[in-house]
Amino acid sequence: MGSSLIGVLVLGFGMALSASAHGAAPITARMTPSPLIAQAASGAAPPGSASAPGKTPDAPASPTPGAADPPSDQAAACKDTKSALGGLGCELRAALGAQSAALVMHGELVTDLTIPRSEALAARLTRVVAGALGARVHSGAVPRGAAELTARSARRFVYLELRLTRHALEVSADVYEPARGFWARVRAEASEPKAHAFATRPIDAELRSFLPSLPLVASAPLKVPSPEAEVVALACGDLDGDQAPELAVVGRGAIQVGRVRGGRFVASASRPWRALSPLAPAPLREPIGSARIQSGLLDVGSSDRARGLRLNPDLSPRLTLAAPIPWPGHGCVNLYEHWLGREEVACAPEDDSISLPGYDHRGDTLAGARLVDAEGRLRSFRALRGASTRRADLKSERGTASVPEVGAQLTMGDLDGDGVPEIVASLPTRVAKDDALVVYSWREPSPPKERLRLPAPGGVRAVTACPAEATQRGVVVAAVGSELWLFQ
Repeated sequence: MGSSLIGVLVLGFGMALSASAHGAAPITARMTPSPLIAQAASGAAPPGSASAPGKTPDAPASPTPGAADPPSDQAAACKDTKSALGGLGCELRAALGAQSAALVMHGELVTDLTIPRSEALAARLTRVVAGALGARVHSGAVPRGAAELTARSARRFVYLELRLTRHALEVSADVYEPARGFWARVRAEASEPKAHAFATRPIDAELRSFLPSLPLVASAPLKVPSPEAEVVALACGDLDGDQAPELAVVGRGAIQVGRVRGGRFVASASRPWRALSPLAPAPLREPIGSARIQSGLLDVGSSDRARGLRLNPDLSPRLTLAAPIPWPGHGCVNLYEHWLGREEVACAPEDDSISLPGYDHRGDTLAGARLVDAEGRLRSFRALRGASTRRADLKSERGTASVPEVGAQLTMGDLDGDGVPEIVASLPTRVAKDDALVVYSWREPSPPKERLRLPAPGGVRAVTACPAEATQRGVVVAAVGSELWLFQ
């Protein structure tokens, strides 16, 4: 079997489970279908479909001229490596500049979701934004009509309007100078904003800690014909910036990106490998493949091909990777005959440097993830399987661990959105009818523990998962035999 890898992974499962290590009974729940499948069921064209590949949402408002910090320099620091709250504060600082004399306050959080801790979420966001702006913070929600009076002693105030959807947290920020004089306040004259900014970030584990928990569940998988006869890798994520996930299917002959609609995979972009990279000098009989969607780009590589590539949403080449195999959540690695390298390198000059130490052995399957935990801290995890040991060796900034007896399909990520990584692995078997996906949770410093076991007769060739939303588990996609199985 070849290897299939992705970076960030959030999972909700659907399938009959065998007994887990915890002995917990399966839980079933009715969930809103994921955008990857939901538009398929209705037949409606999904946002960002083939008619407009690469389309991105409206950009945030332009920075105010004369802001204290150079917006371009500040914006460059607000990459998607930050937590959602930290990223929002960074983006608003980039647009508005320093507001050291301001008072930051917020209105009621607008949402159609059930959020028991909505005020706590709004309060934390307001503190983060105030800290980023160098401003003071006002405690408690304030209606817009009362904001002028509340801020009467401040030179200026920043008013935040907050909206939480299933996909993201949105913040609109306006800078005002409060009305001066007794009669102006009595007449409640509304001042015009001196500056405006908008920022939005997808839901992460820190934001999800304010929401009801998402249990792992089990139900029947949706099965659709695979668009590629021999799948070597899968990846799922928001490739075109429309806040809905796409699925990348990497075959031996072609790469396709699309969604499942009406019981079949509908591609929005497709490109044959021969148009992207020549054949490798010595392809493996069982190819090793890797794919990840990150920052609106698709990194992909296969032992069948001479080079790995970074592709745009329409699958046109953007650059050649520094090494042929992407390591999800991290860098890229070279191939040494039928082995993967011990250490990765940055895939491109603009990528972040590698923070985790390398391995003292080579392997045949790797996985990794960069996750934001419930405290808003960015964490790095990775795994490398030794072919002779059939053991996945795990690493993080805090320590190491291992999972014995894993197969050639391996991925890591946050399956239920709680900021704790899970490892998903196939079984080390060549008997297709005996294959399964096994899920382990790694809550450091304890060793990984088995959570779920999902039978997959037919043989798992690749596995990936789409991110969860605010109140919805993610969709796991596995290439099983000649089909794609989708679990929610």
